[in-house]
Amino acid sequence: MVILSVVGTKGGIGKTTITANLGALAADMGLRVLLVDADIQGSLSKYYQLRRQAPDGLTSVVLSGRVAESAISTTAWDRLDIIVCDAPRRKFAGIETTDLEQFIQGRIDAPMILRKALRAPVIEDNYDLVFIDTPGAQGPLLYTAALAAHRLISPVLPETPSAREFRTGTFELLLKLEEAQALGIGPGPLTAVINRVGHTNDARQITQEIRQSYLEMRGLVTVAETAIPASVAYNEAATAQLPVHRLKRRERGVTPFDTMHRLVWELIPSLSGVYAGGFYDEEEAPSPAAQPPLGEATSA
Repeated sequence: MVILSVVGTKGGIGKTTITANLGALAADMGLRVLLVDADIQGSLSKYYQLRRQAPDGLTSVVLSGRVAESAISTTAWDRLDIIVCDAPRRKFAGIETTDLEQFIQGRIDAPMILRKALRAPVIEDNYDLVFIDTPGAQGPLLYTAALAAHRLISPVLPETPSAREFRTGTFELLLKLEEAQALGIGPGPLTAVINRVGHTNDARQITQEIRQSYLEMRGLVTVAETAIPASVAYNEAATAQLPVHRLKRRERGVTPFDTMHRLVWELIPSLSGVYAGGFYDEEEAPSPAAQPPLGEATSA
């Protein structure tokens, strides 16, 4: 079982979109996938329709330090479950927060809360992959969610403000996470994914600068070779509550189906060559329109 946290220190960079689509694609490949919404915005909790709403959610997991079946909801897609964020939000000093974050902040074992909970038998025995969506600002929920993962994924927009925030904010985040080494744990390797790449010279230049920042980050960060092109397909799929690889759209010769598969293969090499629906090489893989609905996909 592998746990991946999608992190960032800036909002609006596409964390929820990437989390939802990677999770759904992996499930369509035949893996058993659990999504965890650890962002108080709760966007991932609403991304897909639920087949069964569990009575509990993230609050019970954090407060009890364990995952019970009563906290796991099932989505409309086979093999794709979710722990929804059910923590009520409020504003304190103009900042949106939850009592859950204050609870974590006051705990000595705060770095270990989600790490221990997501390694419980109910998770280990029933899921192959766990994807965690995290808040867009540094805080207790982000730290405990990041430290729960075997590896981290961070979307980066190919624009100057986002690139600068990535270089400074992400480096600060990693240094903060390294403080947990006193407890015998530390952050997993981080892979930056260039998101919403346009077809302008500026976008290409900034993408190159982000790749070169690897050295500035002391080798703590690698940059994925697979970049996600800017496309309205991702918004259209979210509106339809549909995984983007199910959306029939091609722009400039690139489909979200192609992009998301290549990204999954890069992030999870053991899935290389596996396509949604259980197909194992590119010649056999049908077009998205020819595939069965996600819930009817064959196991990989």
